[in-house]
Amino acid sequence: MRLINVNTLEIEVFQGANFPKYAILSHTWGPDEASLQQWTNRLTRLRRMKSAGFSKIRSACKQASRDELSYLWADTVCIDKSSSAELSEAINSMYTWYEKASVCYVFLADVVARPQGSLDTLDLVRQSRWFTRGWTLQELLAPSSVVFYSKEWIQLGTKNALAVLISGVTGIDEVCLQKKKRLEEYSIAQRMAWAANRVTTREEDIAYCLLGIFGISMPLLYGEGQKAFKRLQEEIIKVSDDHSILAFTTELSEGTVFAHHPSAFTKGRHIHPNFAHKLTAPFSMTNAGLSITTPLIQTLSPYWVLALLNCVEIDPRHDMRRSMIYLPLFGKDNRFMRARTPVSIVCKTLSGNTPYAQGTEIQDLNRQTETSYYISYFNRVYNVYGTEMDIAMKGFELGLGTTAPMGFMIAFPRGMAGYRLHSAYPPNDLRLDISFFIQKPCSLEKNLYGPHVKGLLVFEKEHALTSRFVGVYLAGSAVEYKSEVTSCQWECRIVDIPDAFQPKDSADILKSIEGPLGGLGHFPSVRYHHSGNAVVEANTHFKTSGGEPCSDAVMVEIVFDVDALLQERQEVLLIEQKIWRTITHSG
Repeated sequence: MRLINVNTLEIEVFQGANFPKYAILSHTWGPDEASLQQWTNRLTRLRRMKSAGFSKIRSACKQASRDELSYLWADTVCIDKSSSAELSEAINSMYTWYEKASVCYVFLADVVARPQGSLDTLDLVRQSRWFTRGWTLQELLAPSSVVFYSKEWIQLGTKNALAVLISGVTGIDEVCLQKKKRLEEYSIAQRMAWAANRVTTREEDIAYCLLGIFGISMPLLYGEGQKAFKRLQEEIIKVSDDHSILAFTTELSEGTVFAHHPSAFTKGRHIHPNFAHKLTAPFSMTNAGLSITTPLIQTLSPYWVLALLNCVEIDPRHDMRRSMIYLPLFGKDNRFMRARTPVSIVCKTLSGNTPYAQGTEIQDLNRQTETSYYISYFNRVYNVYGTEMDIAMKGFELGLGTTAPMGFMIAFPRGMAGYRLHSAYPPNDLRLDISFFIQKPCSLEKNLYGPHVKGLLVFEKEHALTSRFVGVYLAGSAVEYKSEVTSCQWECRIVDIPDAFQPKDSADILKSIEGPLGGLGHFPSVRYHHSGNAVVEANTHFKTSGGEPCSDAVMVEIVFDVDALLQERQEVLLIEQKIWRTITHSG
C-alpha cells in the first residue's frame, strides 16, 4: 500500500497489514488529474501544484496534518495504473482501505461555500456530481468518519451530521450511514438500488465499484462490457442465499437470469431479506442456468408458474405492509426461463400467535412446498420445447391492435386441490395460455368508472357427487386519461354454484350478483372473500411490462383447501409453542 507522507509529500510503501494511521481522499475525477509517475517526480510536482488535480491532494495533506495524521491515501497517485495487476489488486482492496482510514475527506469540487448553515450551500451539496458517481458509493459507506469540504476546502459537515440530507439524496438509510446497522443486514436488492442511478466512465466499473459493498473479490477484465456486472452477480450467489438478487425489473435486461445494470434494481430500496421460517436452500449456477429450490405457485397455464423468493417488500407508506415477492417463470418440467418483472403479493402481518390477521382474513395463502427448478439463459424461446413455448409467449400479444386497460392474473398458491377449471364466462375472455382473464377492448362494458371487466370462473371438484362446483366472480373498472390508466377498482367473490350447473347458466348467475362494481361503484369493494372451504384474494395491483397483455393487472389468488391450510397453521403454531416452552424452561 502506498501512502503520501503529508510532511514531505513523498510516497512511501508499506507491506502487508503493517501501515500507520492515515486519512483518505474521496473526489470526482477531472481532466487534469495527477498520476503516480507525475507525483513522484519532484520537479513535475512543484510545477503543477496549482493545477486542480495536484492542489486538492496538497490541501488534503494539509488537513491531515491539522488532524495530526502523518499519511494520506489518494487513488490518483497511490496506484500505479500502468500495471494491470496492481490496479486489479487495488480495486479489490479499495473498500477495505476506505474502511480502515481514520478519516475520509470528501472534496466537492462543484460546491462553493456560502455562510455557515446557508440553505444555498445545502442545495449545492445535494446537487453535487459526487453523489452521481459509482466509485463514491463505497467511499461514502466504508469509512466511519467522513468529512465534506467545499471547493475552497471549507468544512461543510460530517456524514453523521448530514445523514438526513445524504439519505434523501442517495436513498440509503440514516442508520446505515451512521454505522448503526451493518451493511450485510441489507438485502442485495437494497444495495443494488443505492447504485441504480450512479454512473462510471468505463462500463465495467459499474460492477467493479461494487465489489467491496458485496464482499466480493474477482479479477478485472476491461473490455468485457456488461459481462462484468453479470460476473459480479455470479460471484454474489456463490456467497449469498439472498433471492433478492433476482428481484429486478426486466425491461432493459437482455438476459433472463441476471440484471444488466444496477438500474434494474431501482425499485429494490424496500426489499428486505426474509429468513423467518428456515434457512434458504443454496442456489448456484450450472451449465443449464441457475439452479434454485423454492416454492412454486400454479396458474391455469401449463407454462407459467410463480416462484416464491425469500425476500419481502416492506412499504413504509402503508403501515409497513409486507409483500411477498414472486418471480414469474415460463417453462415446464422444472426448467424455466424468466420472462417478466417480479410481482409483490400482499402478505398480511400476523396478529399475535393466531393463524388469522386483520379480522377473519388468513395471513398467507402460500403452501411451503419446495420445488427445484432452473432459470435458463435464453431470452424468448427455449429450444428444448420448440413451438409450444413460442405459442405461449405469443399469448401476451392480444393481436387486436388495442391493449386492454385491465385484467386479472389467476394463481393458485396451494395448487388446485383436486379441482379443475370447468368453464369461464365470457368464454373467450379467459386466456389459459397465460392464465389471464381479460375482456377484449372492443367488447368492454362501460360505467361511470370507465371500461368494466367482469366475469365468472367455475371450478369443478373431480369425482365429487355433491358440492362439485366453486365459482369465482371477478369485476374491475379502469379509469383512463389520454389512453393511460390512472386508477383501478376491482372486487372478487366466492359464488355458490348449484350441482346441476351448466355453462349456459353463467350469464344468469353473473346478472344475479350485485357487487360494488355492478352497482355502479358503491365501494369499498370486496378484495378478500372466504366461503366454505375456499378463499379468493385480490390485493395486488401492478403495471405490466410493456402494457401486455393489459395495461394494469390484478393478481387473484384462489385456495380450495382452507381447512387443510388452517390445520397446517395450527400444527406449526403448536410446534412453535413447544419450542418456546423448551427454550424458556432451559433458560
